[in-house]
Amino acid sequence: MSTRGQSVVRALRGKVLDGEYAPGGRLNEIDISNTLNVSRTPVRAALAILAAEGLLEYVPNSGYVVRSYSAQDIEGVYAARAVLEGLAARTVAEKGLSDIARGVLHKNLSETEALLEYGNWTDEVRESWGRLNEEFHEAIFEAAGNRHLSELIEKSRSIPLLKAVKFRWHDLDTLAASFRDHEELFDAIVHGQGSRAEHLAREHVYQASRRLIAGWRRAGADTASARRPGRRVSRAA
Repeated sequence: MSTRGQSVVRALRGKVLDGEYAPGGRLNEIDISNTLNVSRTPVRAALAILAAEGLLEYVPNSGYVVRSYSAQDIEGVYAARAVLEGLAARTVAEKGLSDIARGVLHKNLSETEALLEYGNWTDEVRESWGRLNEEFHEAIFEAAGNRHLSELIEKSRSIPLLKAVKFRWHDLDTLAASFRDHEELFDAIVHGQGSRAEHLAREHVYQASRRLIAGWRRAGADTASARRPGRRVSRAA
């Protein structure tokens, strides 16, 4: 994709995530083209990309509309995630970590602590934290050695909209809280404390859902009662 096309995608994505385009609202190619001062070709391509990401939905005879999600939808996704990730943590604690897995998690915690000690919340820190957070949890899921469980967890963690926004409202305080959670979870796993590991993992996911939902509501994106003509509100799935 050209640089112009990429800039259009970023601009539209930001407007959707910031609530500038109302959930359930139709996006008009001509209006967007005029607003961004570009032709309709990159706009049309950008709309298709955002639809593939799950931010938009194509409705016959209406065109692209902003997908509607509610806090209740998000709660449902994270409730399922809490159970699945809690099971993974318990499994690893009871099974035991390999030396390699232990080393990966220990290195991850050290790098996360270094980010925290840096003391500034920048785009680079946000990106590094997002990567480290994913690596920490993926190491646990892999160590569980249950392919079916890993597939279910991956499905619950790969919802495009939630992946796009879950670090959007993070800051250094969030990083510090998550780091403490990761330290405690690592400790429980290393000491073979299955019940504690499961509880910590589930609470960690629950707290993540609370932060996400709070940001979602502040952005005015909670659409619990929104309906598109002839359609039910899209579930976060």
